[in-house]
Parts: sequence; C-alpha cells; structure tokens
Amino acid sequence: MDFIIDTVGDNDLNLKTELDNKDTFFTENENRTQAILELFEKKKKELDKKSEAEEEIQNKLKGLKIDTSFNTFFDDMKWGYSVAVKKRKERKFRFEQLDVDTGTLKSKLGSVDVEKEMRKSILKPGIEKEHSLPGYNVSDKKLKALRKKEREKTKGPGWFNLPAPEITEELKNDLQILKMRSALDPKHFYKKNDMEVLPKYFQVGKVMDSPLDHVNERLTRKERKRTMVDELLADAEFQKYNKKKYKEIVDDKRKREYRTFMKDKRQKNKAELKKSKLNIKKAKS
Repeated sequence: MDFIIDTVGDNDLNLKTELDNKDTFFTENENRTQAILELFEKKKKELDKKSEAEEEIQNKLKGLKIDTSFNTFFDDMKWGYSVAVKKRKERKFRFEQLDVDTGTLKSKLGSVDVEKEMRKSILKPGIEKEHSLPGYNVSDKKLKALRKKEREKTKGPGWFNLPAPEITEELKNDLQILKMRSALDPKHFYKKNDMEVLPKYFQVGKVMDSPLDHVNERLTRKERKRTMVDELLADAEFQKYNKKKYKEIVDDKRKREYRTFMKDKRQKNKAELKKSKLNIKKAKS
C-alpha cells in the first residue's frame, strides 16, 4: 500500500524516509498486547477514580438529614414527604443469587440467616425417622393453651423471668424450713409469711466464699452440706437449742394434760356427789 506525503512548505521532508511522531499509533506485533494492557490499565484507573469520587459524595449525602431538613418547606407547599424520601424496599432472596457449585450466595444482597430461619421451621434434622409429621395449622384454642403454658414457666419480665423449677423432696424441705425460720433463731426477728403455701417461682443460689476471708474462717469440705436441712442437722448449737425447745414443749404439754385431767376429775366428782344427794332426797320422800 503506497502513501502520498505532501512536502510543500517543508524542505526537510524530502530527505526523510518515515515520519517522526511521539504518539505512535501503529506498533509491532510483539508490542501490541503490551500496549493494549497498558491502555486497559489506564482506563481502569480513571474509572476507579470516578467511582471513588461518587462513593465519597454518596457518603456525604448519607450524613445529611434530608428527612427533617425541609419539613417546614413541605408543610408550606402541602407536599407529602414521600416526594423526597422513598421507602427502601426489602431485598428478598432470589435463587439467581445462589452459586450452585459452592452452595453460597454470590453476593451479600438478600442474604438469609439460615440457622435463624430453620429454628422456626417444622422440618427439623432427623424428621425422616418420624412416623408422623407435626401439624402445620394449630387451632386458636390450642395455641392459646400453649402460650399460657409457656407463660407459666416464668414469673414474667416484671420479675426478671424468675423460673418455676421442679420441686423435689429436698427443695420442699428447704422451703418449709424457710417458712419456719422464725423458730430457728430465738434472738432474730423475721417478718410473718404472707403466703400459706410453698412458693412456685424461686431460684436456688450458692454462697461463695469471699477471697478476703481467712482460711480458718471458711467451711471445710466435710462441713459443707448439700441442703439446708443437712446443715441444720450438723449444727451443734442448733441441735442444743432444738433439744432445749423440744423439752420445753413436751413439759408444757404434760402440764396442760395434767391440768385438763384434774379438771375433768373434779367435774366428775362434783357430778357424782350431786347425783348421790338427789338419790338420798328421793329415798326420804
């Protein structure tokens, strides 16, 4: 292919066999790939700068409170706030976003917490081993009963969800001791119990030793007991006071029984004496 070059006005062009141009538009075959890559890299940097600038502008706009800035203006113009602020629609999960090979989402758009959703699901792991499937539709009456049963498990949020534990024989004995605590220590005054029955909602705690206490002040492992009844039975002072109190009760009971017996005996003697006098009067008449 021949090129025609106009050399009018420039005598130096008559001696040149090729054009001198810093911006080379035609390259050799081995440099063509490198030139294309450099061009792509340059274009990529320009696009990255534009995206960064747009992102910076969007971040600044997010900081502005557009919802409340023009409330007065909208009220004067009698416009609705939906003109400037549109509600964001919830992004729902679509199967096109799922990567079939890895089993994960291609992007974070419409991401779903699978574990959280499966807690509400009827289909649980191992459901294929069940003989029957659970009912999907629950009647209002049954649902109300289930909710009432669920509420009865705790005292409620006003009492910090105090639980209602299962009352065993040991817990029952401890609760009865707490109700009769005024008789345990004669020198301590306790308020009278408001409840006649055992409490339903309670929680059992554990007394921890203070790190400031000396080793000799703490209970040994042998002295530690599992229940309050065992602790009281192992307490020597309580046993002494208990025996003393028991003896006082028994002596008082014996005195009352003796007084009652003597009173009944005197009344019986009086009745017999009165009856004998009536019999003597009848015999004389």
